[in-house]
Amino acid sequence: MNRYLIVETAFGYSAVAFSTEPFKLVAIKLPTSDLDGLCQPFDESYWRIDNNHPEVLKVGSMLVRYFSGEQIDIPWPVMDLSRFTPSQQAVYRTVAKIAYGETASYGQVARLAGFPRAARFVGTTMANNPYPVFIPCHRVIKSDGSSGLFGGGESLKARMLALEAAL
Repeated sequence: MNRYLIVETAFGYSAVAFSTEPFKLVAIKLPTSDLDGLCQPFDESYWRIDNNHPEVLKVGSMLVRYFSGEQIDIPWPVMDLSRFTPSQQAVYRTVAKIAYGETASYGQVARLAGFPRAARFVGTTMANNPYPVFIPCHRVIKSDGSSGLFGGGESLKARMLALEAAL
């Protein structure tokens, strides 16, 4: 059964989408001030809100801590990457290794993932990242140092990078 949890972070409302049997994260939705807009896609798909599942409460707490400026661990056991190709999985795992407060260019990620000429592939893969924050796509930037695109918007990306740089 598909469910979701809304958490209030220092950056706004965020959502954790999950399945219950077995518990797996489906997606993380980045913070927004628009609570109705955040909930609407879930409600239209008849997902149930669940504020009591112990595993999702742990994940929600991790998001709250991250957006309060704490480093967090990646919850690999509950993230399902099997829906992605091995190449996409390699990119996600490479991005997950970018240290807190650091950045890497799309080209650097491509080389580290074993695809030295595939910077655009990295960008496309990041655009489909279901687990932002845990797979920190906000840490991937253009080779000229500019931010590049981000699902939460350039302003949120800049705020997240500034939060990490302050630590």
